[in-house]
Amino acid sequence: MNSQEAKRLLEVYRPNDADAADPRFAEALEQLKHDPALARWFDEQRNFDAAIAGSLRVLSAPADLKEAILASRKIVRLPFCQDWRARAAVAASVVALVVAGGLLSGGRAIRFPEFRQKLVEQAWSGEAHLEFESSDIGQIQQWLSRHGARADFVLPAGLRDTHLHGCRIIEEGGIRVPMICMADGPKHMHLFIVEGVRLTALPPQDAPDFEKCGAWKTASWQQGNKTCVLTGMKYQTFVSKFRKSGRWTMSG
Repeated sequence: MNSQEAKRLLEVYRPNDADAADPRFAEALEQLKHDPALARWFDEQRNFDAAIAGSLRVLSAPADLKEAILASRKIVRLPFCQDWRARAAVAASVVALVVAGGLLSGGRAIRFPEFRQKLVEQAWSGEAHLEFESSDIGQIQQWLSRHGARADFVLPAGLRDTHLHGCRIIEEGGIRVPMICMADGPKHMHLFIVEGVRLTALPPQDAPDFEKCGAWKTASWQQGNKTCVLTGMKYQTFVSKFRKSGRWTMSG
């Protein structure tokens, strides 16, 4: 299978769909390991799908939708819809139209304080604290990218002397957020990098926002089009690492 054939298959690939067991999908996914350009395209596709899923969650169906459908004329099943590729293409088109309508009508953005709270809570949920263990930031970014999370971030200078343990992907509201686990001496810290979601009540552009989430102290800041959340570092330590010559230096 070449990259063009793999791309055609991956355009309609959905992990939870019954057709995902088709061995051709496994072959197409294997091709991602050998074609960096195809892997980048697939990451963008998965991020787009995640954004669509998150947008759909804020849309509500009209109260009379069921009655309207039942009252409509008989549905004629077109022959081409028997093919799974055609079904997937039609479904994707319908979803795109629904989401576009929702966004144009003013779909709700997500409030950052509540989103941050959920990220911090989920970091300790489940049996596995980490999904991938490594002390190499390059390997961590490659793993994140292969698993559908955005990984084009740069660690701030104040965190580059920490010891990396690995990473995990936190999924909240259809958004896949990378979580980097690290240690500074005995201090256990998590860095979340949020991108690709419309947030409100964000930290200011040029300064961190300090907030306690449960038992964890957090520092949050904006870094270009990304929003970062760091947990586990004392506020005094954060200031000493990121405040230089009267300026904040979290940008990398």
